[in-house]
Amino acid sequence: MSKPLADIVDRSTTDDDALRRDLVLACRILAGEGQADNIYGHVSARLPGAGMFWMKGSGVGLDEVRDEHLVRLEIGGRVIDGWPRRHEEWPIHAEVLRARSDVNAVVHTHPKFSIAFAARGLELRPVSHEGSYFWPPGVPVFAEFTDLVRTSAQGDRVARALGHARAVFLQSHGVVVVGPTIAEACCAAVMLERAAEIQLIAQPSRDAPIQHTSEDEALRKKAIWYQGAIRAAFDYLARKHGHSAD
Repeated sequence: MSKPLADIVDRSTTDDDALRRDLVLACRILAGEGQADNIYGHVSARLPGAGMFWMKGSGVGLDEVRDEHLVRLEIGGRVIDGWPRRHEEWPIHAEVLRARSDVNAVVHTHPKFSIAFAARGLELRPVSHEGSYFWPPGVPVFAEFTDLVRTSAQGDRVARALGHARAVFLQSHGVVVVGPTIAEACCAAVMLERAAEIQLIAQPSRDAPIQHTSEDEALRKKAIWYQGAIRAAFDYLARKHGHSAD
C-alpha cells in the first residue's frame, strides 16, 4: 500500500547515492520539460552542510546525463572526482550554496518563457497556482550583465541578487532556481517556467491589467508544496519522461 504523501521521505538529503540519482533525474526531467539548450544548463546538489557539491559536468546535454557525467567540486571550484570537465558557470552554484545554508540544490537553465518574461520587464505575480510558490516576495531580476557567470565575484553578485528568494531571472540569459532538495529545486524550475508562460499570455504588455491571487491567499497556498507532495510531483515527472525514481 502506498504511503500517505505526508510520510514520504526525501533520502537525497542523507544519502549520497540517492542524491546523485536525483541529480541525474532532475537533469532528465528538465530536458523533458523543455528546458534543454544544447549542452548548456546545469544542476547541482550537496548534502546539507557539506563543503563540496555534485554538479552536471560539461559537454553533455541535460537529456543525456547519467551518473558518470556528474563532477564533484569543492566550494572553491577544484574538481575532486567524477567527470573531468566542469561547466564554466560553476561559480553560480558555489556562491549560492555558500550564501544560503537553507539551499542544497541549484538549477540554472535557459527556458524560453522565463527569458521572454524578464525581457518584457514584468513582475511575476500569482496569476496561476505556480506563481503563488514564488510570491511574495517575488522573483528578482539580475541585470548587471548578461554574459556567462565565470568568476566567484560574479557568482557572488548573482547570489546577492537572489537574496532569500526561491529564484532569480538572469536578464537575457536564463534563470537560477534553488531549493532545500533536488526535487524541490527541479519542480520549482518547472513551475517558474509555467508561471512565466501563463502571465505572458494574460499580460501581453507591461501596462495590461491582470487579476491574480491576493497576498494573503498566496501565502496560504504555499502549504500546497510540502515535502511529500514535492517528492511525489518529482517522481511523477520522472515517470512522465520514462525514468524511475527508485
